[in-house]
Amino acid sequence: MLVLVVLFWASLALLAWTHVFYPAFAAALARVAPRRVRKADIEPTVAVIVTAYNEEPVIARRIENLLELDYPREKLQIVVTSDASSDRTEEIALQYPEVRVISNPRGGKVAAQDSAVRQTDSEIVAFSDANATWSPDALRTLVRMFADDDVAYVCGQLRILDAGGSNKEGVYWRYEMLQRGAESALGSVTGGNGSIYAVRRTDYVEVDPRTRRSTGARFACSSTAG
Repeated sequence: MLVLVVLFWASLALLAWTHVFYPAFAAALARVAPRRVRKADIEPTVAVIVTAYNEEPVIARRIENLLELDYPREKLQIVVTSDASSDRTEEIALQYPEVRVISNPRGGKVAAQDSAVRQTDSEIVAFSDANATWSPDALRTLVRMFADDDVAYVCGQLRILDAGGSNKEGVYWRYEMLQRGAESALGSVTGGNGSIYAVRRTDYVEVDPRTRRSTGARFACSSTAG
């Protein structure tokens, strides 16, 4: 019986630490001891990779949105890497001469993403979901963080909107964003978002789709990108 009581209170304490005390601790520490990230308007070469599986309804809109980015065209490569799509995703993407389309055997999102990274040579690799929309300055905002040589990974902020453009973010999502912002100020983030993030090529690590490994490098989260 005593063991069960101890397990109960220990589990409750861990839940409280995860959802209450850790976020509060991170926010307080970020205020008193932030790790500054050097930012500058740099223009490294970038490959924006969209991993797609049967994205026929949205892929054209996604490509056209990326083609409108405020970034030097000669330093930007847009890549659609298809995870063996069985619809017209690849056919539609091939209609855009500015876009490179990579066909892959069915292997999952991570495998298709890794394949695209191997077939590009840009200094920065950025990633986006097929159903996302970036603001024109999103990529510039992301790469500014890489002016700091210690930054390996930069994530943007996903804003969830309905068809009419109204904000649909709930309380928990806003709580998550506040927590990530605090973690970023401390030099790391525990989670990003597949809709908008970028990695320095030299810090990109191919992983087994069933596992994840950390490079131990520094991370930053941009709250204004996308």
